[in-house]
Amino acid sequence: MTGEIFSIERFSLHDGPGIRTSIFLKGCSLHCIWCHNPESHEKGPVLQYLEKECAGCIACVSACPVNAHCFVKGRHLIDRKKCTGCGTCSLVCPGDALKIWGKTYRIEEVMQVILKDASYYGTDGGVTLSGGEPLLQPEFAAELLRECKDRGIGTCVETAGCVPQEAFYRVLDTTDLFLYDYKLDSQDQMNRYTGGSLKRVMENLELLVKHKKRVVLRCPIIPGINDTQEHIEAIAALADRFSLDNIDIMPYHGYGEDKWRQAGKKYVLSGLPNMGKETAALYREKIYAFRKKTV
Repeated sequence: MTGEIFSIERFSLHDGPGIRTSIFLKGCSLHCIWCHNPESHEKGPVLQYLEKECAGCIACVSACPVNAHCFVKGRHLIDRKKCTGCGTCSLVCPGDALKIWGKTYRIEEVMQVILKDASYYGTDGGVTLSGGEPLLQPEFAAELLRECKDRGIGTCVETAGCVPQEAFYRVLDTTDLFLYDYKLDSQDQMNRYTGGSLKRVMENLELLVKHKKRVVLRCPIIPGINDTQEHIEAIAALADRFSLDNIDIMPYHGYGEDKWRQAGKKYVLSGLPNMGKETAALYREKIYAFRKKTV
């Protein structure tokens, strides 16, 4: 069995408790305009272009089998519609300006990486499947989680919840913890900023609660989009409804902007200032204060 992965991060401290190995799978059912992993949006390999590393040698022009590269007045242009992500150009690039995001892995290959770090996981750490949306590859995700559980390794899935419910049923028994994104509280907002179905997100969250799974609600706060009192109250109400005590506020940062450019995409939030930890802490306090008022 194989799956498409664009990154494996060892000794991660941000994708669940303890020390973890985070596996980032390709493909996503949402397209959040603030996404910091735009290379995950599509399945299949994506060409990364680092303009500062380009020497202008034009080796890629002659190497590309589909004529996706050209130079106009010294500027390197890439026709993304033609590019197939074959990686031929990256092999001849002397300056490492061209790289490929995404690779097909066998379960055994991923487990070899995981087992290198197994002695560091302890009782809290383990493996996290993220993305993109890892449950868009449900068979691969389920098999990888099963291999981990068979070896006594803790498991976690980070998901936006916008996938068919069957995908969750495949991983319920082998996932210890779900990091569950709650981004927006209306379908109109999702249509504008992320795509996807809020109804599906809510139904899958209800499924996890029904099966008494451990869930951490992860809430990105984006200035000018969902940094409102209404959204804070919606988060609190959702946590109360499903008795979710663990809520992570994910403050906005624009660290993914360069990757949007490197993938040939436009980042529409360019110039939006990052949110500080202090501001994020205030939002967290507001959520818990509102919950106390409703108890």
